[in-house]
Amino acid sequence: MMKPLNFLSVRLFVLLLSVLAVSACSQSAPEPSGDPGSALGSASASDDDAEGDLSGLGDEATMTEAFSVARSVLYGESAGNTSKLAALPGRRVFICAYQDKPRSICATDFGSDLAQSVRKAAEALKSSAAEVVGEDRKDSIRLKIDVVTNASSATFKRSMEKLKKREIAMYGYWVNSGSEVSWILPTEVLEMGLYDDRKGKRAIPRRRVIKALAKRNPGLGELPEEFAYDKIRTTAWVEDDQAEPGRPGIFRLYRLHHYEFDTITPDLLLQRTVWAADYLISSIAADGKIRYRYNPSTNKDSSSYNLLRHGGTTYSILQAYDRTKFAPYLEASKAAIRYLFKNSRREERVGPYGGGDSMYVVESPFIKLGGSGLGLVMLDQYVEATGDKESFIDEARAYARFLVSQQKEDGEFVYFAPMKVGGKPKDETSLYYPGEAILGLIRLYSWDRNPLWLDTATRAADWLIHVRDKGKTEKRLANDHWLMISLSYLYQYTKREDYLFHSLALSRSVEHQYQKNLPASEKYRDYRGGYYDPPRSTPAATRGEGLVAVLDTCKIAGKACEWVQEMLMETVRHENLSQYDPQMSFWMKNRKKTFGGWSGGITDPNIRNDFVQHNMSSILGTERHLRAANGVKLPGGPAWTEENLKGATHPGVPAEQMSALREATMRYRGKTQWEN
Repeated sequence: MMKPLNFLSVRLFVLLLSVLAVSACSQSAPEPSGDPGSALGSASASDDDAEGDLSGLGDEATMTEAFSVARSVLYGESAGNTSKLAALPGRRVFICAYQDKPRSICATDFGSDLAQSVRKAAEALKSSAAEVVGEDRKDSIRLKIDVVTNASSATFKRSMEKLKKREIAMYGYWVNSGSEVSWILPTEVLEMGLYDDRKGKRAIPRRRVIKALAKRNPGLGELPEEFAYDKIRTTAWVEDDQAEPGRPGIFRLYRLHHYEFDTITPDLLLQRTVWAADYLISSIAADGKIRYRYNPSTNKDSSSYNLLRHGGTTYSILQAYDRTKFAPYLEASKAAIRYLFKNSRREERVGPYGGGDSMYVVESPFIKLGGSGLGLVMLDQYVEATGDKESFIDEARAYARFLVSQQKEDGEFVYFAPMKVGGKPKDETSLYYPGEAILGLIRLYSWDRNPLWLDTATRAADWLIHVRDKGKTEKRLANDHWLMISLSYLYQYTKREDYLFHSLALSRSVEHQYQKNLPASEKYRDYRGGYYDPPRSTPAATRGEGLVAVLDTCKIAGKACEWVQEMLMETVRHENLSQYDPQMSFWMKNRKKTFGGWSGGITDPNIRNDFVQHNMSSILGTERHLRAANGVKLPGGPAWTEENLKGATHPGVPAEQMSALREATMRYRGKTQWEN
């Protein structure tokens, strides 16, 4: 008869099961115990003592050899010639295998030269995870290789590491504890959501780092309150996304986006538009509500919502429909329009210039002027994209009457009206609400020729130009892209020189803001074409939208504005770094939900519907100008509006071409309810 287990035996047995369970569920292979070497992968912990030219790490041919070595170990493929790789010093190499499940698993090692380093790291990965990283899975795996280029000693001293903002995801963590080590790679700072981008935080919390280190190697043990680590900087490459089996190519990473900037072509911009529009319709529920904010690192939605941005997002989807004539974009937009109507209220509102039966969006204790402004912009775009002037004319006029009712005698709008008629408005202003209201009104005037809409828009624009912005130099003018777009339509109807002059002044202001990041871009390449520090995708996108409109104004005026187009191209190149395209799908926890969206920028992986909206509108306008230079006319802009009203139409994108543009969408997401 088997003897019963004593208490110590039970504890050891439970401990063994726990270790095995943690190992099986871990995202990455733990570093083997013993002498793991330094962060650099040599006896020295200092980069100063390491020798050898590392310039080959930026060479695609050399790094292709690295992936061939890794695949030869993992999948039994031929490594081929590795002479370029073997000529490089044997720095520490990390190899990570990304797939659906497990999401990622990594290993590291080093050798006497880089070829040997890659081979040993691949052997470590195969040894620890052969069952999930093998030849039978290779077509679903994308390998990533990091080579350490620099390591410097540091100490994590506080509950939050307030790193320099330009250094976010530029380095990772290498931590020793006795004979155990664990690490976090530079891209994983964003992949794992370690960086807290919230206002007032903007740091890396210690608890997140500790959790990530422990998950990678449960044997690391408890770290002291202040723990030493090495900042590791790497050169990272990833295998291409591919639709068909075979040996993929590779591309280089910078932070968690492409190292190389796009070569901007109209075909590429159309492709990115389709991916973005596909993302947006996938985020629209049956009742028309649009997913507002989503975190790809945690695969979680935010519970917050913004109805003003709902209207703006729907406007952009209708722009995509106007360009492509892809019916699901229209069906999804109609549902979103109905949702905004359900969250709007109608009542009598009258101001110095009139009003009457008015409609406004209900979202907060005060009424946002921009709610009705963007609601009207959305309906204007619906009419232009469909030719249907009847379905929503009543609601469009009601939104417009609310805007009229909120204009003061001097032309300025009330920004936050009271919910109760006759109440006191909120004593705050908004940079963007007036431009949104003007654009809604002037575009309504194009298809509903009530002089009140034009007069109200003109008074508002005059106040912004000659009161709010009076005497401001390019250094003091704020980016007001909605006004820039509005002025292109106002100039179409009035030909007033002050509207042209102010459009160009706002462009010079954007140019001044663009130049601020040029010095930083010499060291941090992804600052090029960006705005703010660190740059964000939406500030670039809104400037892109504004510059597109200024090019429209210049064209109507017969002016050559090449400098505006050059700045637009720089801006769009930066924008494109932040879209979750097929190449950047390798790390996503939920590819179906993430693909095609636009993140907040180079250091913010979160997606918000207005991030996607502004970037898509910007690249649509840019494509339109590039096509026009080749003699192809596309929908969009004030000149097209007038031609459209006279009967001009656009056929959209042929079905066969649209299927090709949506190939990656179908691969990652499949059909949405709007296609079914």
